[in-house]
Amino acid sequence: MIRKILVESAPASAGDAGPDGVPLPGEIFGNLWGRQNLRARCASNGPHPGAFMKISDDIRPRAAATPLLLWPSLPRPPRRRRPDRGQRLPLWTGVLLTMMAIWITACTQPVVPASDPGAVVVEGELGTPLLLANGQSTVYARIRLTTLARPERARGPVNVALAMDTSGSMEGAPIEEARKAALQMIDSLKDGDRLAVIAFHTRTEVLLPSTELDSESRAKVRERVQGMQAQGTTDMSGGLDAALSEVQAHFTAKGVNRVVLLGDGIPNNPSPIEGSARRALESGIAITTLGLGLDYDETLMGKIAEISGGRYRFIDSAEKVAGFFREELQRIDTVYGRNASAALTAGPGVRIDAVVGMQETSPGGAAYVPLGDIARGDTRDILVRMTVTPRKAGVPIELLDAMITFDDALESAGRLERHVYLGAHTVEEEAKVVAAKKPAIELAAALAEASATTLRALELAKTGSYVRAKEMLTKGSAAAVAQAKRTPSAELSKHAADMVTVANDMPAVDVPKAQPTNGYEFQDDALQSGDIGEARVQTSAPMPAPPSVVRKRKEVHEDAYKATH
Repeated sequence: MIRKILVESAPASAGDAGPDGVPLPGEIFGNLWGRQNLRARCASNGPHPGAFMKISDDIRPRAAATPLLLWPSLPRPPRRRRPDRGQRLPLWTGVLLTMMAIWITACTQPVVPASDPGAVVVEGELGTPLLLANGQSTVYARIRLTTLARPERARGPVNVALAMDTSGSMEGAPIEEARKAALQMIDSLKDGDRLAVIAFHTRTEVLLPSTELDSESRAKVRERVQGMQAQGTTDMSGGLDAALSEVQAHFTAKGVNRVVLLGDGIPNNPSPIEGSARRALESGIAITTLGLGLDYDETLMGKIAEISGGRYRFIDSAEKVAGFFREELQRIDTVYGRNASAALTAGPGVRIDAVVGMQETSPGGAAYVPLGDIARGDTRDILVRMTVTPRKAGVPIELLDAMITFDDALESAGRLERHVYLGAHTVEEEAKVVAAKKPAIELAAALAEASATTLRALELAKTGSYVRAKEMLTKGSAAAVAQAKRTPSAELSKHAADMVTVANDMPAVDVPKAQPTNGYEFQDDALQSGDIGEARVQTSAPMPAPPSVVRKRKEVHEDAYKATH
């Protein structure tokens, strides 16, 4: 019940009054949390015209209680006395009372945080819940992230920058298709979204600083994109940094912040690029990388995406660029969670050897995995390989804690968490351990390991270490074939066959390491072939691979990347 107290006469003493004769609020009310004390104070000071308050009958000394509100007394004009109606408050006092009641009702409503929409689901499973006692064990864990369909809602604002390779190698169809894809993205973005366009060749040009799109700005953006020309070399590092700066300058915490990097060649200086990708991750900006044609460095483009929590795709022909841009925008429109990540913590006596396929992790007691954005329909697997120290029989083992966190993009419910704990037990009977193994997890682990081996071997091949790369692919293929026999899988069998094909197409010798010189040295062309008397020594680099072999490598690389990210 709400009680209103109206006071209508002068204060009892001048010592209790303010400068205008009105009792001071502290003197009138004293202890605002003591109801009895409050009533006693009001009675002792006497009523006073214009002073009023509202007090709830259930006032208690607790932090969550609704605070009392005192409206200061206001001077009032002389009242006319009407003998037939008696005394009454003036009209303006009634208006103030009504306004105060509305204000109190609005301001004291509890703030209810948005609820978790439950669209992101995380589950964990071990390769086996039983480990052999008194010996060191290797066990796999799969953390699977999926989504549940939710009613479509208006998405948050998009803040995207296009970093486009406009070097001389893009001349002709590639630059034409790049323009077309950029124009389609402009048309697909909504009013209020932000777009920046950066072109990089011998130098980097900000063709369009980050601009909020509307009917007027779209025409300007289209004009800038249509003016792109292919020329010069490939300053990819400068182009990526410029794109990140544009997105960072207008970062939106409640929207999607993205850089889309399109490249068809080898960058002039690749060394700073991975550092830029790490800064993007720290800023909450995912980088989607598109490798166009057969001349770009797929290992580098894959790493940029992996480090920043973005996606990587191989586009074998310029005609497919626009299609991938459309796919990326559709994904942006259905984001359920932003800036997702997984924090993995091993239990006592447990070492995380690898997050399979993620080259940024190293063995230890903890690992961090950037996941980027989570979109409707996503299924993401994190395969963790662990080593467990020997334990006696019949004891429980705390293996792994996994904490998945992400920013909710559906209900603005803030930073949400999903927690998974996995534990096992030890037994002395080896037959029980074998019987407890889960074929589905073993198969997933084998596919992830084969894919990770492929990625590592192709990275070595990029550096000219063909002998080591061939060895890794051959051994990895044999392990995949053996697992495919235990748990038949067409996908794993195909991957094993692809590994053999890529290995067979690699040169049998490494690329010679370049020797530093102080200047030009004349050499006879005959010696380049290795003819020295009767002895023949391989000193020249292996012949470049034909286009069919290069295409196959890039396709296998993309398949392996998708299987582990």
